[in-house]
Amino acid sequence: MAGHPSTRTSLALLLTLAAVACTAPPAQPAAMTTPSKPDPPHDAHPRHDALPPGFHAQEHELAGELAQPAADHRPSGHHKHHRFDRAEEWVAQFDAEDRAAWQKPDEVIAALGLAPNTTVADLGAGTGYFAVRLARAVPKGRVYAQDLEPDMVRYLGERAVKEGLANVTAVQGLANDPKLPGAVDLAIMVDSYHHIADPTAFFGKLREQLRPGATLVIVDFKKDVPEDAPGPPAAMRVADEIVAAHLRKLGYVHDRTDLTLLPYQYLVVMRRPV
Repeated sequence: MAGHPSTRTSLALLLTLAAVACTAPPAQPAAMTTPSKPDPPHDAHPRHDALPPGFHAQEHELAGELAQPAADHRPSGHHKHHRFDRAEEWVAQFDAEDRAAWQKPDEVIAALGLAPNTTVADLGAGTGYFAVRLARAVPKGRVYAQDLEPDMVRYLGERAVKEGLANVTAVQGLANDPKLPGAVDLAIMVDSYHHIADPTAFFGKLREQLRPGATLVIVDFKKDVPEDAPGPPAAMRVADEIVAAHLRKLGYVHDRTDLTLLPYQYLVVMRRPV
């Protein structure tokens, strides 16, 4: 039986559309896109191979890069991130009688020209090798014996009491903040600069805790000494000019560098501007 003309027309149209649907290529899903990040400035990440040979991990900061952790250099008893806990076990090494022959603590303190009422911070004081001597050099002053290790801080406090040094205050510091309880006239760091993981943060915060015109003295190991000399392996040593340049970058003024007082170490003397 023949259908109505309009029915035949609709049927034909449906068949045509079905045919087109069967022959057309399948639709492709929309591509996933991730917003692109803007390229960093051309000099934002300096290449490591562009740094001078022998650059210490901390020295990368002078090229605009955060300091990277140093490798473990243990053969000479040094490790950048070593935990100096169990203080009594370190006394034999830190306070060894033969250390005075090359460390010359009395000569170093004499070179500081301390007045009796000076307020001093001994940064990384350890077992107090310098702190107790500094305390006797400033009988009317104050010595903040600062360290990062809680057990060293405990030992420093107990040693001060035992030796009758009422002008010594043991201070618990942080890796990025000395946490000195008051402003100081002079801060000294002996044999510890090469252990500082983030010198920019540490010495930047220290600058705020120095009085205007105050002195910062860094005593650390020369790079060009024999391998059997006291101190860390050559890979962990930081050249005196790098120390001075780094501290200048943080707003300190370079006063002088002494390369002659000690056989294996330098003294870099900086000041906070007045």
